[in-house]
Amino acid sequence: MRIVHITNHFLPSAGGVEWSVLRTAEAQVRAGHEVSVISETPVGAWQDDELACTVHRFQVPVVRPITRLFYWRRMWGFRALLRSADVLHFHDYTVFVHWFLPLRPLIRGPRYAVTFHGFERWPVQAHHQFFRSLTAWLCHVRFGVGSYLRALYRHPIDAVYLGAPIREFPAMPQNDKMVFVYTGRLEKDTLLLPLVQLLRDAAMQTRIPVRLELAGSGSLRTELQELEHEGFEMLLHGQIEDTLPVLRNARYLVATGFLSLFEAFQTGIPVIVPAFNSMKQQYFASIEQLDTLATVLRSEQEAEEVLQGILKGALQSALQEKAERARAFVSEHTWDDISRILIQWYSTPRKHSST
Repeated sequence: MRIVHITNHFLPSAGGVEWSVLRTAEAQVRAGHEVSVISETPVGAWQDDELACTVHRFQVPVVRPITRLFYWRRMWGFRALLRSADVLHFHDYTVFVHWFLPLRPLIRGPRYAVTFHGFERWPVQAHHQFFRSLTAWLCHVRFGVGSYLRALYRHPIDAVYLGAPIREFPAMPQNDKMVFVYTGRLEKDTLLLPLVQLLRDAAMQTRIPVRLELAGSGSLRTELQELEHEGFEMLLHGQIEDTLPVLRNARYLVATGFLSLFEAFQTGIPVIVPAFNSMKQQYFASIEQLDTLATVLRSEQEAEEVLQGILKGALQSALQEKAERARAFVSEHTWDDISRILIQWYSTPRKHSST
């Protein structure tokens, strides 16, 4: 089967969608399929010849309000590749609507698949709802990363998957010192900032020294740095490719998304999940047994009590039991399994009434 993944971003950007597309493509190649990726990223930004799939990169000038014309022209330039494909797999509605939509009547041979990887803004915006519904209606197969998307947007989703570890990590011993580690985006939607504020307050109230190590970049960097206080040390590593040395420092890990959860679960180190608003609570409810695998904090009041208990060592045994269950849980999730789900659905007749 010839499969073309179309995605806004790709390596060297290191977000969840980028890694998900890469690992999915690799798994599909292992299964014997011919896989390409089209992405708006600079040519030469990565050593593409080392990847299992073929990567086509391009860039367009941002000239509002006619930027879409440049996307359409670029997509038309790929028409031979697109027409030869059995499946065109779009990642989120933006590439389907803004890059490809006018070509839909002209390139009718392939089956169209879309993966909705997450949500754009909370609360849901009307124009996001419209474009997602339009994309779902015009595609043959619709995937969602997390069951919460069905309730949130109410557009058709045929199959749900969560992801798998994007890197393999060994089990790691817990640090004897009170070190918390987070790897990922430093953005408001992660709810990292209120968690760090609460952790700092817990350290000050219990007078137990805490170190927080952050590996990532984002708009919260300055605000987070300002929270450093006597007895609450912060170490910001910035964006790093190999997070393993940082993870080895941890006594506790903080995870704010599915992929970061799966990576953390491999280590056997207890995981803390901030879910202070209804959006995040719906998001993490996609993993039904999550409360048995990690410490999910659903309110700031609960977080205050739990973090103090963690610092005092009162919860160590219970948290370690969760970490052991989490390691067993994540061992059952692989990208090869996800690839098989996608391939099966690529050939499944469309279900117009799926929700």
